[in-house]
Amino acid sequence: MIPQLLLGVGAVALTFEIVSGAAAAGAGYGLGRKYGRKLCEGMDKIESSMADTVRKFRQ
Repeated sequence: MIPQLLLGVGAVALTFEIVSGAAAAGAGYGLGRKYGRKLCEGMDKIESSMADTVRKFRQ
């Protein structure tokens, strides 16, 4: 009885560890995509404004 109880508790602990790790990885991936996209869009705006400024000086 005791070995079965210990194995059951061990299985629950292992499952909890795996699920929590997967949840953290998923959240990290989602946040990375979100802020990476925002950073890329911001850099595109800066690039466009710099290109517009250079065009104005050339004319």
